Amino acid sequence: MKVYIDDQIFFMQQRGGISRYFVEMMLAFKANPTLNVTITGQPVDRSNLHLNEAGLGLRVPRRLGRFRAKTTAFAQKQAWKFPTPEVVHHTQYFDLDYLQRHVRAPLRVVTVYDMIPEVHPELFPKGNPHRFKREFVAAADLVICISEVTRLDLMRIYGTPSDKIVVIPLGVDMSTFKPGRKRHPGLPSRYVLFVGQRGAYKDFSTLARAFALADLPEDVKLVAVGGGKFSPREHSNLHELGISQRTVHLNLSDAQLVSAFSNADCFVFPSTIEGFGLPTLEAMASGCPTVLADVETHREVGGPAARYFTASDSSMLARLLTDLTADPQLRLRMRREGLSRAASFTWDETARKTAVAYADALSKEVRIA
Repeated sequence: MKVYIDDQIFFMQQRGGISRYFVEMMLAFKANPTLNVTITGQPVDRSNLHLNEAGLGLRVPRRLGRFRAKTTAFAQKQAWKFPTPEVVHHTQYFDLDYLQRHVRAPLRVVTVYDMIPEVHPELFPKGNPHRFKREFVAAADLVICISEVTRLDLMRIYGTPSDKIVVIPLGVDMSTFKPGRKRHPGLPSRYVLFVGQRGAYKDFSTLARAFALADLPEDVKLVAVGGGKFSPREHSNLHELGISQRTVHLNLSDAQLVSAFSNADCFVFPSTIEGFGLPTLEAMASGCPTVLADVETHREVGGPAARYFTASDSSMLARLLTDLTADPQLRLRMRREGLSRAASFTWDETARKTAVAYADALSKEVRIA
């Protein structure tokens, strides 16, 4: 099968879970000829770091000087046109023009990552950031959802027929995310770890309150990775909680993030709603005890290997943090359980199920083993 994966997401992200998902699938398709998937229309000169680090896509030589921009623009317009694919797979829903690409392809596919803007519109006062998701879903012959929760929300809110949808979970590269990595110099000797954006439903504030309430050894710090520097308001809140001197913010590369997971006392993901929750798998694969807000998607990914607290309940989370930091045997047991859980989510399996979904949809028999 010739498959065109559009480049919307590679325009929109330098790094991120969605672009990583497509890069990992492209690599798996390339590595396993038995999947019978050939990628057409390689992205040209995108700034996405996952794409560039994987050596995918085409780069326009800098030696072209002042002609480089025009050459890049021309190449970008031409790259997706040839050869004509059998499958068009959309990576995002930001530009309706992408629905005009390869209109005669037998199969059009879109991946839906979450329905958060539709379920909680109050969180998005400027409007739904998934601009044309409804139009892309309506135009698709096959819709891939990355979790069962997302599938059910999609059917309930959009009325999408169940026989048009398959659920294919994301994966984790356990050759990259693995235990025993050397500690990054910026990391404390002991710490509780948070990763990513902190505002709104990501609910870092619940973790901060719990850290302040917990009975923790003085050498245990709170480390927040990514999400931008702390704002003046966040600094004020941390000061009021009395933990500003015990809280560290770091920006880390992917390789350094593995070190952060691998050496943490635990990773906490307090988000009250998610489409999947890739950091959960990355933490578990790195041998990091994982604590999650008790919501359906987190249960779907973390299973019995994680520990759960009622969403936004800082007192309950504080008790879990106290227990975890005081009990090395509990942390060891959770590390083992997490490694076993993460091993059941691989990018090779994501790619295999996606290839099966393409083939079955082309034959009008959508079924995932």
